[in-house]
Amino acid sequence: MDAVLRTEDLCLDINGKAIFKDVSLSLEKGTFAALCGRNGAGKSQLLRCLKGLRKPTSGNILIDGNPSSPKERMKRIALVFQSAEMQIVQQSVEKDIAFGPENLGLDKTEVQRRVDEAISIMNLEEKRLQRPQTLSGGELRKTAIAGVLAMQPDVILLDEPFANLDYPSTLAVIKALIAMHERGYTILVVSHEAEKFLAHTDMLFIMDKGSLAVAGKSEEVFERLRDYDIYLPKSCSFGDLTWLKG
Repeated sequence: MDAVLRTEDLCLDINGKAIFKDVSLSLEKGTFAALCGRNGAGKSQLLRCLKGLRKPTSGNILIDGNPSSPKERMKRIALVFQSAEMQIVQQSVEKDIAFGPENLGLDKTEVQRRVDEAISIMNLEEKRLQRPQTLSGGELRKTAIAGVLAMQPDVILLDEPFANLDYPSTLAVIKALIAMHERGYTILVVSHEAEKFLAHTDMLFIMDKGSLAVAGKSEEVFERLRDYDIYLPKSCSFGDLTWLKG
């Protein structure tokens, strides 16, 4: 069975500098994957290419086994940026989540159904009518994720979703990612904080110096993170790599 998202020998040069080269990775439907690596490894730019925001220099990006255009990827792949507040455009949580589906031209009943479902998955019921400016960092990030869920994408990409979050907010986002996974969403998270959530993932990719250095089942390859200076607690098991324990 073809992966929902696959890259073949993907390369990106910017102003004559190689950002990444020959990246071939595959995501099966319903996979929760982590993409880790040192700063400057090319992770964020790879996400932008997958989404359709940047054109790769060479290589292919396939959806359901077929070559995809940037326009198609803009519709079928969602990207939650590190600065989640930049994706919030309306004056209440509910209205912001409805913004995307409304712009698809859907009828009010379908828009409301999608909004209600996204709010339920993200556990934002009590924040539905609240102004985004009053939300915590974790609640803002969950609102941004809910907004892309309401668009019903095939794949959800998240760039450093735990950045600048306090402990309770980080826990809330981890729980939200798990809820999405349990609903069958295909998720790829870029993060240098593997110790916070890796135990919940299926696949782990590690980029180094612009190349895909490691790809495999998370439980089987997680110790390779140390080879690339990515923090892991000493003498930890795979099951220890979550902040939801204890």
